[in-house]
Amino acid sequence: MYSYRPIQVRDCQGALWAFYRQYEGLALASFEGDLSSIDFNVISGSSDKETSALKRQTLSPDLDFVVVPITSENIVALKSLLSKPGVLGKDGTVIHTQIEVGGETIFSACDNFHDDCTVTSRNVPKAFLEQLKQVGVLRGYSDS
Repeated sequence: MYSYRPIQVRDCQGALWAFYRQYEGLALASFEGDLSSIDFNVISGSSDKETSALKRQTLSPDLDFVVVPITSENIVALKSLLSKPGVLGKDGTVIHTQIEVGGETIFSACDNFHDDCTVTSRNVPKAFLEQLKQVGVLRGYSDS
């Protein structure tokens, strides 16, 4: 069983880009919500299939769900798709997003990055989180 630490995200996009760069070539990311205005078909390897770690977070109502591999090309495409207003953050169309590495969910931001619903695996280096805090991407994190 994996252990998680709560994190408080100040910059939703910045957090995702940092995690994508940190785990480029190793990770899969999932997105869930009203994705009808986001063309994930331009992302190489995108799928609507859950993985062992990336599962739908909302069972009812049925929300759109997509999984994409995190590659350098896909990071560029994701930045284009997810940087538009109203996509990430409070009241964004992406309600839940997660990142998996090696079968473990290492990042999960549910309920539009709500502080009570955003966590990272304890396997994510503390130095990485501290760096994100220092540059203002995170407000903080807890080890309790």
